[in-house]
Formats: sequence, structure tokens, C-alpha cells
Amino acid sequence: MTWRMAKSLDTLLAQINALSPNRDKSSDGGIGNAEHAARNSDHNPYIVVKGQGVVRAFDFTHAPETGFDAYAFAEMLLKNKDPRVRYIISNRKIASGKDGPSPWKWRPYSGKNPHNHHTHVSVTEDVSEFDNPKSW
Repeated sequence: MTWRMAKSLDTLLAQINALSPNRDKSSDGGIGNAEHAARNSDHNPYIVVKGQGVVRAFDFTHAPETGFDAYAFAEMLLKNKDPRVRYIISNRKIASGKDGPSPWKWRPYSGKNPHNHHTHVSVTEDVSEFDNPKSW
């Protein structure tokens, strides 16, 4: 199946790259690898729009030494409460967006990957939200 990124995440990535053009991108990623494909993940294009799968998650490398502090970025996303956010994982913490448990509050995260080299951002399953390209 062909796939694409959610338009909201394309916008977010472009904004981050414009603000930090020399940032390290070694832990950046959208489409899931084989490990992701074997489980339910927003890195998998399981929602289909006009015959094309949509990836609704992106990982942003934490590298303050090259201009991008992904931990501070995660805090900013929580503070701004953008309705497109489904959840954020960063540095052994997870927070849900408006529809999740304890919206906009950090909870401990004990998944296999502690997300200490990147911040994971997932956007909602609502096409009108995940494909909304407005600025973050």
C-alpha cells in the first residue's frame, strides 16, 4: 500500500526544521519498521484516505547540542493543547491529548523504548484534524 504522512505532521516537521535547520535527525522517523508493523502503532498507515495509508506519528530527535530540545518541545505541545494531538511520549513519560486519560498531564511510561533519544508525537484518528496543515 502507498502511504503518506498526516499533513499536520508535515507542517510540524517543516516548522521544526525551519527553526533548527542544523539539528541532528538521527532518531527522526515516521513510517514504522518491521517491529512497529507487528503491532498497533500510529507509525503504521492503517487509516486509509483516498486509497492511501496515512502515518499519524513522527519521532523528533532530542539533540539540544544541535539546536533542538525535544523535551522542551514536548512541554510546549502540552501547554498549547493543540486538538490534533492524540498523545506524546518523551523521556519515559506519556501524555494524552484531549480525548485520552488524564488529558494534557504527564504519566509514567514504561514501554520497551523509553523515548529518551526522541519525542514521539501522534495525531488523532480524525481526518479533519490529522490532515489540518495549519501551523502549530
